[in-house]
Amino acid sequence: MRDADGVADVVDRAKAGDRQAFDSLVRDFAGFVHALARRTVGDPDEACDIAQEVFVKAWLNLGLLRESGRFPSWLASITRRAAIDHLRKRIPGQVLEGEDIEGYGAEDRRPDPGSGLLETALSRLPERDRSLLTLVYFREMTHAEAGEVLGIPGKNVRVYLLRARRRLREILEGRENELVQQIC
Repeated sequence: MRDADGVADVVDRAKAGDRQAFDSLVRDFAGFVHALARRTVGDPDEACDIAQEVFVKAWLNLGLLRESGRFPSWLASITRRAAIDHLRKRIPGQVLEGEDIEGYGAEDRRPDPGSGLLETALSRLPERDRSLLTLVYFREMTHAEAGEVLGIPGKNVRVYLLRARRRLREILEGRENELVQQIC
């Protein structure tokens, strides 16, 4: 993965029509997009479909990106919206944007068998909590960047993050030793 200046340079070349530059962005961010989509929809195959859709949308709309250095946040926003749209199709009539999806049964969102206790616990969280934890802790975004991606006002990100960690802690309560064994 490139630093912010390196990403901005490649994005600028891609905006100018350089397909090789865009291919480079796809290679650099494919894992990021897939992981974010997978954490939202819970299925690796569906996440692959979403990732393809995201990169097509990114290519078609790259000219709308004003600040090339914001590409990772912009791409994460596209991914989040595409994943939520995908869930809407899967659950007709249910509104997901800005809502928790706790009512969406865990039986429909089984993680891969090898994904571990943390992945299982994350899959049980509401979509906003899961996305926020993923962006801040797994994708190492700042609170401001994560808030921008998720549409959360900057001052509220810390509160939402605190609540998300609390919910995750409740899910993992009593399983700390098992979690430590999986990590170590």
